Amino acid sequence: MTDTTPTRPIKVFRRAIVAVIIVSFGLAALLGIVVLLGGDLGSEQYRALGTTATIGAFSVAVLCCAALAGRRLQLVGFVGAGVALVSAILSVWLIWYRYDSYPDSLYDTLMRLTWTGIALTVAFSFASLLLLLADRRQAAVRIGLAVTIVLFTVVLGMTIYAIWWSSTITGDAFGRTLGVCAILAALGAVIVPVLSLMLRDAPSTTGLSPVSIALLDAEAARRGIPVNALVDALLRESAPMDPVDPR
Repeated sequence: MTDTTPTRPIKVFRRAIVAVIIVSFGLAALLGIVVLLGGDLGSEQYRALGTTATIGAFSVAVLCCAALAGRRLQLVGFVGAGVALVSAILSVWLIWYRYDSYPDSLYDTLMRLTWTGIALTVAFSFASLLLLLADRRQAAVRIGLAVTIVLFTVVLGMTIYAIWWSSTITGDAFGRTLGVCAILAALGAVIVPVLSLMLRDAPSTTGLSPVSIALLDAEAARRGIPVNALVDALLRESAPMDPVDPR
C-alpha cells in the first residue's frame, strides 16, 4: 500500500497554488478584455495581450508541477514550479523590453535564458504529470515511465544545446535525432498513462482487502496524516501494556 495521502500543510499549499492561479487567470483575462474593447490595437495592446497569454500558460505549468506536492518525488514539482515562475518573469520582461535601452549582447543573453527557462518549464510540467505514475507496480508502466523520462531528458539537453550553441551544429543529423527523440518522448507520454489505466496493479503485499485500504485512506484523510502514521498510531493504541514486575 503506497502512502499518497496529503498532509495538512500540503493541502494548504495546493489550495494556495490553485488560488494564485485562479487570481492570475482572472486578472489576465480582465486585462485581455479591457485591451480588446479599448479601441485600436497598437504595440502596447499587443504587449498586454502577450502578457495575458504568458501568465495563463505559465500558470498551467505551475499547476502541473504542483500535482506532485505531497508525493515521494515532490521535489521535482517544487523545482519545476520555481523554474516556471522565473521563466514567466523573464518572458514578461522581454515582452515589455525596450530594445534600444540595452546593448544587443544583453538582449541576446536574456533571450537565450528565457528560451532555456521555457524548455525547462515544459519538461518539468510533463515530467511532473508522468511521475504521478511512479508508484504504480506494473512492470510495463515502470519501464515505460523510465524510458519516457530518459527521452524527455535527452530532448531537453539537445534543445538547450541548440539554444546556446546553435552555431556549432552542422548538417542535419542533430535535427533528425532531436525530432526522433521528441516523437518517441511524446509517444511515451501518451502510452504510459494509457497502460496504467488498462493494466491492474499487482496484488498488494500487505494482504489487506480493497475495503480495508479504502477505510484506512479515508481515516488518514480525516485526521490529516499519512496512512503510515495512522497505522503506527493504531498499532500503538492496541499494543498490550508491559506487565508490571511484581518484584
